[in-house]
Amino acid sequence: MSSTVETLEKELAAAQEERESEERAVIRAQNAHEAACSERDDAWSGLSSADPEVEHLTALVYERRRKLYEAIDRLKAAEGRERRVKSRLMYVLPAERRRYLSGMVDREFEELLLGIESVYRERAPGLSIGIVHARPGDLDLSGDPTWRALERLYGGSARRWVEVRLPAPPEDGASRQPVETLALRISAHVSYYAGGHTPRTYVGQEEIPSRSMPAGQEFPPPSSHTSEAGIEALARVTVHRYLDEGSVLRLCKRGAVLVQVAELARLYQTMSLTVDEVRWRLEQLVSLRLEILRAVYDLTGTSRRFSFYEIARSARLLDAHFPDPEVASEALSRSVERALDSGVPLVDVAYMYITG
Repeated sequence: MSSTVETLEKELAAAQEERESEERAVIRAQNAHEAACSERDDAWSGLSSADPEVEHLTALVYERRRKLYEAIDRLKAAEGRERRVKSRLMYVLPAERRRYLSGMVDREFEELLLGIESVYRERAPGLSIGIVHARPGDLDLSGDPTWRALERLYGGSARRWVEVRLPAPPEDGASRQPVETLALRISAHVSYYAGGHTPRTYVGQEEIPSRSMPAGQEFPPPSSHTSEAGIEALARVTVHRYLDEGSVLRLCKRGAVLVQVAELARLYQTMSLTVDEVRWRLEQLVSLRLEILRAVYDLTGTSRRFSFYEIARSARLLDAHFPDPEVASEALSRSVERALDSGVPLVDVAYMYITG
């Protein structure tokens, strides 16, 4: 039985084919109309308007103009059908857009891929990790229904994604399962530092279906990024996925805060949030001080009873009120404990700390 995504992908393919056909029909009708107009004007220049030939050509112009308008109406109807299918697809694929790379893809990102490749080089000879660039109109329809749907949705724009490729094991009875597991591990490692981007993973010529990143799985930084500068470079790669350049530049002036914001982003990546949802959460937190951010990270990872709104609102209230960040962080932790004991909303408890 076909899935919803597969059904919509097929509907979108048919709608796009129909729209392209109607576009060609409009061009043909427009050319025919212009040719009739030119022929009528040439005859009119040497004859009177009452001449039978001019009258015939004028009637031909009106007929071809009517056909042109009908072709335009059919094109508008086809475009409307395509838009409706696209809207339904975007509704069922909100989190899948992370399969494309957004934000900045610079030298630091390429160095990250090289670093991860070096981590697994001994365990995976022949490993290749690279960025694929697709130009507008060039569709890659070789993947699963979700990938085909995304390509049809965004095929009119330039697109980028990461591909992880491992050679297939020799056909001498060796199992593919360990190789596929390792390939998915490498893909998840890239995703962890690349802002949740889901690379396409291949073993030989066969694509391995992607899986969600498991919570609690550890991905240590590559040996080339274990220094303080390397850790900050990894943080920049992650936050570039979510925040605008101005926000990233301001965070770069506070290196420890930049790293903590990146850690929060990586924690949110394990919560099945869309890129836009992670971006909105980080935008609420980037102005907080380091100690408050650490408290928010701990609360998000352990006390999931509270919504993000409660934690962020309480953190901003206390951070703005207490000059000492350590005091504000301690007040946030106590507010959580008191809210858990009393059942009072966390924001109200934080406000009581402020008012005395």
